[in-house]
Amino acid sequence: MLHITLPPEMTRPAVRQVFAALEAAGGAGCVRFVGGCVRDMIMGRAPGDFDLSTQLTPDETEAALSAASIRHVPTGKAFGTITALVGGEPFEITSLREDVETDGRRAVVSYTTDWTRDAQRRDFYLNALYADVRGEVFDPTGQGLADARAGRVRFIGDAETRIREDYLRILRFFRFSASHGSTLDEPSLNACVALKAGIDGLSGERLQQELFKLLGVADPAAVVRRMIETGVMPHVLGGLHVKASVFSAAIALTTDVIQRLIALIDGDGLVAETFPDVAQRLRLPNRVADRLTQAAAAYPEARIATGEATLRRGLYRHGRQALSDALSLRAAEAGLTAKEWQRFDASLRMIDVPIFPLKSSRLIAAGLKAGPELGQALRRIEADWVAHDFSSIVIEAAIDDIAKRTNI
Repeated sequence: MLHITLPPEMTRPAVRQVFAALEAAGGAGCVRFVGGCVRDMIMGRAPGDFDLSTQLTPDETEAALSAASIRHVPTGKAFGTITALVGGEPFEITSLREDVETDGRRAVVSYTTDWTRDAQRRDFYLNALYADVRGEVFDPTGQGLADARAGRVRFIGDAETRIREDYLRILRFFRFSASHGSTLDEPSLNACVALKAGIDGLSGERLQQELFKLLGVADPAAVVRRMIETGVMPHVLGGLHVKASVFSAAIALTTDVIQRLIALIDGDGLVAETFPDVAQRLRLPNRVADRLTQAAAAYPEARIATGEATLRRGLYRHGRQALSDALSLRAAEAGLTAKEWQRFDASLRMIDVPIFPLKSSRLIAAGLKAGPELGQALRRIEADWVAHDFSSIVIEAAIDDIAKRTNI
């Protein structure tokens, strides 16, 4: 057991209020911080996700919070989780559990008061750390502290057993290796590769969440490369085989998760035909799927070495987001440095997106009648206006010509 001075975020009044409420019912030490916040504190990082574990059952947790007049909601009571709300701030409180039955996607659990049994059902040693509000750190597996200090991500016990309990742990292994690991643990990696087909049975929503978290890591390039090389990534992307080279270059250019996803699924150029399968596999929200499709539409005419007039036309045809997404991929393909891309992207943001100023009412006033001819004239004038770098002279000349032909 280790005693440390907790950072202010872990001893603020809202936290102490929740601890006091639970300990009033279950005694001192019946509730502890668990997982991420303890791990990050040990690793010298700013703690977040202040999740709590308790020896109290969910019913006892609710009763303890009610007795202390703390508002709470049964957000995951079926899985042992009650969320306390103090001043609008949520605290997830989960009762200690042990697995009774697992099928690779979900587990049947029973409640326990044994911290070691709860720790043994977790995924990695460095995530099986606990701390109380007084600064006592607990390491029931005896290996969590050492792994956290070393930046070592390893499955608890037998790696294949842990993975078979929930195949999403394969993605979690790669994600935590990218965010908290100094290297990939070979035994854990080998188990992930051996059981990678289990990913196929996971829901798209769960895969999407983990993949986006991985893409949001500061530099996931090396880990993603191993996922590609070992054949894990196709199971995530619905069978799509991808390359690592462009993705690795994109990591240095952008922190935008969607732009990183675009770079990941780029093969030899961005093609919209690959998107429906990926969107369906990952259950992508419509706004994300649309963004991929729009980037693919802008990609053919997106060029880094181009003039302002060409960029302005691209902005008009495709919009700022789609063109920026396509150009970020082009920049990665061209091997631009981060500074070069930042300068280019800044110049792109300085260019206003033109707005076609001509209304059909002006053409009617010039003598055209409402109908197909009017729409054709608008489209023809717009195309000429775009081709001449959005010059108003083109519009005025066209209106004059219409007026002469209709004798107005």
